[in-house]
Order: sequence, then structure tokens, then C-alpha cells
Amino acid sequence: MLVEFGWTMEPSSLTDTSSSVPQEKFHVLVGVTGSVAALKLPLLISGLLEIPGLEVKVVTTERAKHFYNPQEIPVTLYSDEDEWQLWKGRSDPVLHIELRRWADLMLVAPLDANTLAKLANGICDNLLTCVIRAWDLHKPLLFCPAMNTAMWEHPITAQQVEQLKGFGYTEIPCVVKKLVCGDEGCIKCSSSQNRRQEPPTSACILSVGCFKPLGIYRPEKGRGAMAEVWTIVASVRRILEERGLPTQS
Repeated sequence: MLVEFGWTMEPSSLTDTSSSVPQEKFHVLVGVTGSVAALKLPLLISGLLEIPGLEVKVVTTERAKHFYNPQEIPVTLYSDEDEWQLWKGRSDPVLHIELRRWADLMLVAPLDANTLAKLANGICDNLLTCVIRAWDLHKPLLFCPAMNTAMWEHPITAQQVEQLKGFGYTEIPCVVKKLVCGDEGCIKCSSSQNRRQEPPTSACILSVGCFKPLGIYRPEKGRGAMAEVWTIVASVRRILEERGLPTQS
């Protein structure tokens, strides 16, 4: 029993004011990787928490931490450091195993090109990829690719996406967006940049495929953008409905 983390390894229940019968919570584990789309993590978590009876935890890669403020994430957040701090000896729990046991569904959003390649080839060199390598294939795993247009259009990307689908994972497809750069900022840059009308950062330029020939930012239709948050949340709701669980309060 992971008292330190507040886990019991047994289904949690909610108090139902209309009935004395307890309801099981549905556990969703969100994985976030080092794509600039990780900026949307707070919005994604907020959307998921609007679903009644849902309990959410997050596993992050180290690079993903660059794109969001942990103080804006209102749920438990785990990273590589937690894996090694938890385990001290042979009788101690292994975090990536306890997480795969806890979760009823896993959602990887965004899934960057680097982690996509790792998963397709069975590499498990951090907490997130270890959870996925140990994942119970009887449980749903959803993934949302997000990467630069040139990366998305590389032939190996389609092969790797198909490999994950072959494992039984479900793709929430990328969307095509007009990646507008310039005075209005990049649409995948932070909202603070947009408000100040600053030019996009180098990280944003690399992430969305914008470029600056002769000092002019050029918009382009960008493939490889992560699905909209509402689409991702709707996909989770759909799985809950398939299992006969309430999705409206």
C-alpha cells in the first residue's frame, strides 16, 4: 500500500448524495512529453476533471516540464525523480508498476516524435515509457501525436504510428492548422506571448514549422498539430460511456 502517495490500490468511491451505493472512480493516467503542445496540459486536465467520477494523475517527461507550470496542474504529478526516490530496497514498490495497476485508462497527450519512436521500438528509459512498456493491453491507451510538420511527414512517422495501433493503442489523430506567426505570435506559443505580440521563440518556430526568411514570418498550413483538447476529452468520455459510466454530473 502506497500510503506516501495516498493510494490504496483498491477502487476509490464517491459519495452519492442521491444514493447510499458508492460509485467507483475511473482512474486516468495522463502522460505528457516534450512537445510545445504540452502548453495545453493545464487546459486538458481541467477538461478531464469536469467528467464526474474521474480521478487523474500525470506522468511527465523531463523535457515536457519546459512547457508548463507545475503549479497550474491541480493533480498529482510524477516524473523520473519520483521513480528513484520511491524505491530504496527489494521490498519497496516500483512506481511504474504501481501506476499501471492504478490506471484504468492511459492518455498520452502530447506524444512527441522522440517518445513515439521509443514506444514503437520498445525503449523504456524513463518513468513514462516504463509505464507504457508495462501497460495492461486489456485497458485502453490513447495517444495524441504532436510534432513539427516536417517530422510528421517523414515516412517513418506513419510506420511508428501504425506500430502503436498494432499494439492495440488508439490514435487521436493530428489536426491541420494554419500556423500563423508574426505580430500575433504563433498559435502554439504561450498566451502571454500572444498578448504581448512578441515574435515566436526559437522553440515555437522549431515546433510548428514557421520560418523567418529575410525577417518576415510566413504562415503555413501545419500538419502534425495535436488534436484539440475538446476532442481529446470527448474521446475519454466516449470510452466511459461504452463502459456504462456516467459522463455528466
